[in-house]
Amino acid sequence: MSQQECRSIPFAADEAKFSTQRLVTYVILIIFASVVANVLVGQDQAERSTIIQTVINFAMLSIGFWLGTSKSSADKEVTAARILESSVPKIPPTPKGD
Repeated sequence: MSQQECRSIPFAADEAKFSTQRLVTYVILIIFASVVANVLVGQDQAERSTIIQTVINFAMLSIGFWLGTSKSSADKEVTAARILESSVPKIPPTPKGD
């Protein structure tokens, strides 16, 4: 493969980054799930209560993140439309010949 051909192939840095993030996320979720299962199977009521509260907190945090992301994305689109509208010059209509 020539140097020119290598330059034309795009490097997918995002794909490599996201695959690493995906792997780390899965590992963390597996560890968390195993700890939750271990505590829920046990007999200690205080630990069980703490884990259940932690699961509720994580769920609320996740919901808040997704709702916040959606809201900020919508706000960004409105702002971009306003900027575009203000940056496009207004062209007056041409008078029609009589």
